Amino acid sequence: MIWRRLLVPEEMTLYALHRTIQIAFGWEDYHLHAFNLHGRHYGTTWTGERHRDAAGREVTLADLQLRVHQRIRYEYDFGDLWEHEIRVEAKHEREGGKVYPVCIAGARAGPPEDIGGPLGYMALVDRIRFGDIDRLLHGYEEETDDDDPLRTFKPERFSRREVNAALKLEFSELTKG
Repeated sequence: MIWRRLLVPEEMTLYALHRTIQIAFGWEDYHLHAFNLHGRHYGTTWTGERHRDAAGREVTLADLQLRVHQRIRYEYDFGDLWEHEIRVEAKHEREGGKVYPVCIAGARAGPPEDIGGPLGYMALVDRIRFGDIDRLLHGYEEETDDDDPLRTFKPERFSRREVNAALKLEFSELTKG
């Protein structure tokens, strides 16, 4: 399972949560996305669009009145159909001086963009695994193209430090403008 544990402020907008998820999984925000909660669909018609209520105000997490253990579904790339379950694990008071959002844990690399959804991802992981077996059994190195991210993809790799550096960069830019 690929997962991330994130601390986010309740005043965070759904769009900022979307950007946080994109960064946490190493995605480039190339595709449409949607949140689903309480039978309501908060979607976009193009990337970069904000989620707004009937009055035109951006929807925040506080507006959703989420409870502990409540779940939200996040869908990304309607062609590949990545579905994420977002669960509110706890509610904490903000720590003074702490920068949000922050990733506090996770496992495995996010799937590459446009890999073909969960089935395409499993096929990639199998291809990588069998390539490693061939190398071990036959003692040869495949010629690799280091520019091809699929050839150098490491499914088990996850760096909380890299995610947090990218989150800090993204959200410091947002607060400047």
